[in-house]
Amino acid sequence: MKQLVVSIALLLTTAILSVGGVWEDIDLWTLDRRMDLVDIEPTGTLAVVAIDVRTLRALDQWPISRRTHARVVDILIENGADQIALDIDLSGESYPEDSAILAEAFARASGRIILPIFFQRDGDRNTTSEIVVTRPMALFEQHAWLGNVNVSPERDGRVRRGSYGVEIDGQFYFSLPALLAGRADREKPFFHTNYSINTHEIPRISYIDLLNGEVGRDQIEGRKFIIGATAVELGDQFAVPKHGVMSGPAIQAMAYETLATGTVIRQTDTPAVIAGLVVIVFAGFFLQRRMSWLQLQLIGIVALVTLQAIGFLLFRDHAIDLNTAAWSVAILLVCANSILSEIARQRRHIRRQRLENEYRRLLTTSVVNDSPDAIIIADTEGQIEMINPVARQLFAIDGERHALEMRLSEVLPATLLQATEAEGAFPREYLLENSSDPEKTRCLRYTLSHSRVPRTLSDDETTMRELVTYTFHDVTERHAAEEAIRTAHRQEQEASRAKTEFIANMGHELRTPLNAIIGFSELMTTEIFGPLGDGRYRQYATDIADSGRHLLMTVNDILDLSRIDSHKVELVDENIDVAEVTDSCIGIARSWKEAPDKSFVADYGHGSAALNADASLFKQMLTNLLSNAAKFSKPSGRITIRTAIAADGGLSLAVADTGIGIAAEDIARVTEPFYQADGSLSRSHEGTGLGLALVNAYMNLHGGRLRIESVPHEGTTVTLLFPPDRLRPTEDRAASALAGA
Repeated sequence: MKQLVVSIALLLTTAILSVGGVWEDIDLWTLDRRMDLVDIEPTGTLAVVAIDVRTLRALDQWPISRRTHARVVDILIENGADQIALDIDLSGESYPEDSAILAEAFARASGRIILPIFFQRDGDRNTTSEIVVTRPMALFEQHAWLGNVNVSPERDGRVRRGSYGVEIDGQFYFSLPALLAGRADREKPFFHTNYSINTHEIPRISYIDLLNGEVGRDQIEGRKFIIGATAVELGDQFAVPKHGVMSGPAIQAMAYETLATGTVIRQTDTPAVIAGLVVIVFAGFFLQRRMSWLQLQLIGIVALVTLQAIGFLLFRDHAIDLNTAAWSVAILLVCANSILSEIARQRRHIRRQRLENEYRRLLTTSVVNDSPDAIIIADTEGQIEMINPVARQLFAIDGERHALEMRLSEVLPATLLQATEAEGAFPREYLLENSSDPEKTRCLRYTLSHSRVPRTLSDDETTMRELVTYTFHDVTERHAAEEAIRTAHRQEQEASRAKTEFIANMGHELRTPLNAIIGFSELMTTEIFGPLGDGRYRQYATDIADSGRHLLMTVNDILDLSRIDSHKVELVDENIDVAEVTDSCIGIARSWKEAPDKSFVADYGHGSAALNADASLFKQMLTNLLSNAAKFSKPSGRITIRTAIAADGGLSLAVADTGIGIAAEDIARVTEPFYQADGSLSRSHEGTGLGLALVNAYMNLHGGRLRIESVPHEGTTVTLLFPPDRLRPTEDRAASALAGA
C-alpha cells in the first residue's frame, strides 16, 4: 500500500510539473541534439540573394538605393524567377525617382513580388490595439503580396518557431515563408522550424554577383528568391539551434524549406505525456513488486535508451518531436524510488539482523547460564570468555567478572587440564576430589567442542576466531544409580538362579514320593493283592491317585515354566497333521470327568493343514485350551475347534467355548503365571493358573502369538496364531487349490 501511494505521488508530481512547463528546457535541449544528428536535404527551389560583406564593400553605401534593387528584380524576372520576396524595409520615404523605378520593376514582375510587413508592440503588451504595423509604401504595396517577417526568440534566446501568419484587427496576414511555400494553417499560427535541414545546401547568391551579371540563367529560372541582408555588420542576426547564428533571410529560408519539405516538427501534446507518465509509473510499481532493485535499474537504463532511440527515429523519419523529458524523469524517479526502497529495506534488514544477533546472544547466554551442566568457553590461548553459575560453583570461583579475568589453568585442576589436552575420543570422565570433604567428591563427564565465530575488526573487515567450549556433566548420582541397578540385577540373577535350583530340586524331591503314592493307590484301586473289604477304601484309593496325578501335573507345569524362563527349552520341529493331532486331543478330552456332558466339534475349514512345530508342545497347548474350555463351560456346553488360514498367510487354530467368559480387565493378565480371573478361596473351579501362561510361552517359542476374545456369561475364544513360515502344504490343500483354479 505504501508503495502504491508513493507511485501515485510520483505520477502527480511529474504530471503537475509537466503541465507547468518545467521540463520544457530539457525537451528543447533534447530536440536540439536530435537536430544535430539529422541532416535533411532542402528542396533546391529556393535561393537566398545575400546582401553580404562583399556587396557592401562593392557598393560602398547603405541603405542600397531603390534603383539598384529595381535592377536586381529585373534581372531575376528576366531570367525566369518564380517568386521574389524582399526582406528589406521599404516603408520609409526615399528619392521619389528611385521609388518610382522600383515600383515599375514590381509592376513588371506581375504579382511575383512579396514585400515584408512588420508588427511591433508599442507600450502595454496587454492590448492588441497598440500593435504598430510597419508596411511598405502604398506605391510598392499595390504591385506585391505582403508577408509577415517577424521572428520571435524563445525564452532561451533562440528562434525555434516560424509563423503561418498573424491576424490583426480581423485581417489575416500570411507570413513570408507561408506565401512562398503556398501553405498555411490559420488554426495554428506558429510551427516549429526544422533546423535539421542542411542550410549549406540552400543556394546562396551574392547580391553584387547578381548585379554584375555573374549569375547564369540556370541558377535563377524556376526558383524562388529571398533578398535580404546577411552581413553581420547589419545586425539582422539571431541565435538558432544547431547552426548557432543565422541571418533573418536565412531563417525565413529555413522556415520555407520546413514547409516545402513537409518536415514541420510535430510535438507531443499534454494528454499523451500524461498517459505515458501513467504507464511508466504504474509499470514501475508492478515491476518493483516482482523484481530486485538491480533488475529494475537495468530495465530503467534500457527504457531510457529505448525511449531516446524511439524519439530519435520518430524525429528522423516523421519529424515528430517526442517530448521525453517528463517520461525520462519519471523513469529516473521510479529507479530512484526503488533504490531508496532497497536502502530502507536493507536498513530494516540490518536492524532486524542486529536484533536477531542480540536475541541470539541473549538466548545463548540464557541457555548457558540456565544449563544444569558446568560450561566454560575459552579461546585457544586459554583465556576464559564465558562461564556459567554451575561452573563457578563447581570450581569454587567467586563472581563472573573475576572469572572472566582468569585463565583455564587457574580454574581447572592441573590433572583435569592435562586430561582435556590428551588425544582420544570424548566424552571422558574425571573424578573431582574434595580433600576437605570426601563426600563432596564428584564424578564428571566432560566434552570439548571447537567453534569458529566471526570477529568484526572494522566496518568492512571481519576475521574468524576459534573458541573451545568445555562442558562438564555431574554423573555422580547416575553412577551411584547404575551401581545400584547392577547390584540389584546381580541379586536378581542370583535369586532367579536359586529359585530355579530350588524348583528343580523340589521337583525331584516331590516326584519320587508322588510316583510312589500314585503307584500304590492304583494297586489298591485294582485290588491286585485281594479285596480291600469295604468299598469306601477303593474310593479313597481312587481319590488319592487322582490327587497325586493332579499334584504331579502341577509340579510338571511349574518345572516347564521354570525351564522356559531359564531358556532351557529347545523346540524339536517336525511336520504334524493338525487335524490328526486335534482329533487325538479331542478323544482324550472326552474322557475327562468335566467332559461327559460337553460336545466337541472340529471344523477344519477347507481341509487339514500341516504345521512345522514341536509336536509335544503343540499337543500340550491344545490340551490346556481344551481343559480350560471343558472346565469353564456350562453343563451341556459346546466346545468348537476351528482351523483356518489367517490374513497374513499363517495358521489360525481357535478353541471356543460357551462358558462363563472372562472380564475385559482380566484378559490382559490371564497369561500371567498363577493368575486366576476368579481369585477367591470360594471359586468353583480348580487350577493353578499356569495353563494359559504355558500356552502363551510355547507360542512365543514358535514365533506366534495368543489371542483371547471373551464375553462374560457367553463364552471365550482362544486362538493360536502361527506365523506363515510354519505352515506346510498338504495333499488336501493342494487339491483344494487345484479345484478352485
